[in-house]
Amino acid sequence: MTALTAGLGAAALVLVALLPGAMFSWSFERWAGRFGIGLKDRALRLMGLSAVLLSMAAGPLYWVYANYWDAFANREPLPGWSWGLPIVYVVAPLVVGGLSGYAWKKNWPGARLIIGRDRAPRAWDHLFLDRPAGGIRCKLKSGTWIAGVYAETDAGRPFASRYPGPQDLYLPRTLGIDPDTGQMLTSGSNEPLVLDLGVLVRWEEIEFLEFIEH
Repeated sequence: MTALTAGLGAAALVLVALLPGAMFSWSFERWAGRFGIGLKDRALRLMGLSAVLLSMAAGPLYWVYANYWDAFANREPLPGWSWGLPIVYVVAPLVVGGLSGYAWKKNWPGARLIIGRDRAPRAWDHLFLDRPAGGIRCKLKSGTWIAGVYAETDAGRPFASRYPGPQDLYLPRTLGIDPDTGQMLTSGSNEPLVLDLGVLVRWEEIEFLEFIEH
C-alpha cells in the first residue's frame, strides 16, 4: 500500500509539473494553430515549456514552500490568499500562452522572432493560417473547373483543414464558372455570379488552385 501511495504521489507530482506547459500550449494553439510533427514532438515541447515556466516561478514557489509547507503538512490553517495560488498556477500560463499566440497571429514586432517565423508545416496550412478572405478557382484532376468564395457568407463560414489532418476545403458559396474552360461567369452587372451552392473538395482531387485575396 505504501508503494502504491508513493507511486500515485509521484504520478500526481509529474502531472502538476507538466500542467503549466499544457495550459500554455492549449491557449497558444487556440490562436496560432496546432502544428506538431507528432506525439514525441508535442511531448518534448510540453515538457520544455513546463520547465521554462517552472524555472520562472521557482522563487515564489520556494518562498511558499519554505514558509507554509509545514502548516500544510500538519493541516494547520493557511492564509486566505493561499487558496488563490492554484488558480494563478493554471490561469497565468493560459494568459501568457493566449497573448503569445495572439501576438504571433497578428505579427506583432518581435513575436515571430521569439516564437518562430514559420510554424506551418505545409504550404496549404500557411495559406489558410490566418483565414484570409478571397476567391478560389481550381481545376480538378478530372478536368473540371470549379470556383467559390472563401469568406463568411449568409451560408456560413469557409473551412480549410489543418495539419495533421487530410487537406479538405469547404466553400459555403460557389461561383459561376465554365467547367470546361475555367472562364468565370458574370451576372448582368458584370459581377461574379454567386450560386446558392456550397462545395467540399479534397486536395487529392485538385490539380491546380488559384487564390485571389480580397
